[in-house]
Amino acid sequence: MKAKFKDILKYLLFTAIAGFFLYLAFNKADWSKMLEDFRKADYRYVFLSMLMGYAAFISRGLRWNLLLEPLGKKAKAWNAINAISIGYFANALVPRAGEVMRCTSLKETDDIPLERLFGTVVLERVIDGILLLCLISLAFITQLGNLQSFFDQAFAGADGADGQGPDLKMILGAGFLVFLILFFIFRKRIQRHPLFAKVRELWQGFKEGFKSLSKVKNKWAFFGHTLFIWSMYFLMIYVVMFALPATEDINLSNGLFVMVAGGMGMVVPTPGGIGSYHYLVQLALSVLGVDQADGLTFATLVHSGQLVMTLIAGFSALPMVYRARRILKKSKA
Repeated sequence: MKAKFKDILKYLLFTAIAGFFLYLAFNKADWSKMLEDFRKADYRYVFLSMLMGYAAFISRGLRWNLLLEPLGKKAKAWNAINAISIGYFANALVPRAGEVMRCTSLKETDDIPLERLFGTVVLERVIDGILLLCLISLAFITQLGNLQSFFDQAFAGADGADGQGPDLKMILGAGFLVFLILFFIFRKRIQRHPLFAKVRELWQGFKEGFKSLSKVKNKWAFFGHTLFIWSMYFLMIYVVMFALPATEDINLSNGLFVMVAGGMGMVVPTPGGIGSYHYLVQLALSVLGVDQADGLTFATLVHSGQLVMTLIAGFSALPMVYRARRILKKSKA
């Protein structure tokens, strides 16, 4: 009962964060202009973006299998791909739930221990985090002026357009300071908590997962998949630029800047990046001189296309996972 209450509170918090960013993004939206943009948009590019998003799912599943192979627990390729689809489907509903769902799915279809799966998933997240930081660094080199304007506008928007709202930088700084003080005061009690033991267990799984990276037989395939996945992440955003007259002339370097802004939006704990993605992508485009209504239309086209693709992929994967689970149970009987 207590766990369910915590889950409800967590979901309400994530939803509130999404609502906050939706307000920032849409409170001054020109709805008539956006509706006209949607009517004139070339949806062939949105469909192409959806295909690229699913291609990244497939590549993620195949790359995951390369990490599992050194642990002696290789899964069937489509089971791994379907587990990835279900994970992203879960993340679209409840932030951070996807990691648990994808591991549970593959455990039930291929009988792989959860701790090993979690170790490889954490490793994947570390690799993705490093690559995102590399892209942010590249954006800093090529788009320093735009990034400075982007962060200035982001904090100004969060503080309130009239400058009378709460200072977000001060709130974040004070919150972090309070966290450090509380952690120091209650550190012994935290170390005795069962959750701390789970974290330690996850750390062990992570170390085992990191060892699996050094033991991957086909390292070129692993890094090739990684490059392909992030190329798809970039292209599935960039191709939608051609769907709207207001964004069709944006070059590759500026496209990277928009991708980085969108990536930061997806890191924010909101269901499926709703609100945070729209706000930060619109903000990045406004720095490039794109009208707010056009920027919101673009962000909505990209986000909605990927959300629809994720829902279709997740729903399609469910019966296939159920069938694979029944086959495994029969083989054990």
